[in-house]
Amino acid sequence: MRVSEVYASVQGEGPRTGQTTVFVRFGGCNLRCPGWPCDTQHAIDPKYRKQWTKYEPYELVDHVKQVAEEAGAKLITLTGGEPFLQKNEELEALCHALTGQGYALEAFTNGTIEYPDWAPENVSMIVDWKLPGSGEFSKFTDTRHQNLKALNESSIYHAVKFVCKDEADFHIARSLYLSVPEYHDSLIWYYGKVWDGEISDAELVKLALFWMLPWRLNVQLHNHIWDPQERGR
Repeated sequence: MRVSEVYASVQGEGPRTGQTTVFVRFGGCNLRCPGWPCDTQHAIDPKYRKQWTKYEPYELVDHVKQVAEEAGAKLITLTGGEPFLQKNEELEALCHALTGQGYALEAFTNGTIEYPDWAPENVSMIVDWKLPGSGEFSKFTDTRHQNLKALNESSIYHAVKFVCKDEADFHIARSLYLSVPEYHDSLIWYYGKVWDGEISDAELVKLALFWMLPWRLNVQLHNHIWDPQERGR
């Protein structure tokens, strides 16, 4: 497994914002988001590949447990990059080992890779549904819908996150949400701005109130605590 970094911090996004967690940041991503700079270039750009560490699943379990015990963390967050680029059998072994020892698992994922059958019942997904401002909007639409269907049918919580560069992105997000009414109650829906984007949190809230959207504002807590370019935050 290719891992960029493992560290304890506070969860800055999603349903468990504010909770102590251990981030397992995998190396590699199938998207580049040319519309704005990715805030984890060290986890997606192949030029950083030599900085990534290769683990067997059991080695990574031991490392994650050590970091979690030192921080008192009960939550493990899989992120990247894109976690589901890892070999399925290795990722499954890692997740089953961690949940078997009492850890809760979240995964921040772009939703463009079909989730294996075991994943939606073991890992809470926070799906970043890319909008036009990212430059990756038109790709993998069918796969995203297939993944949402699988998440809708699972027994644990999952979320969809819209990251908006501007007002046009917000309206696309609203259209996407309205196109899938069957998932409105079963999934948790978030919206927020790109860091240093063209729209403010206040403007987004005003739009959400106007359109009466029952979404949750995502403010990227970690970027308000630390420098956005700082690793291990």
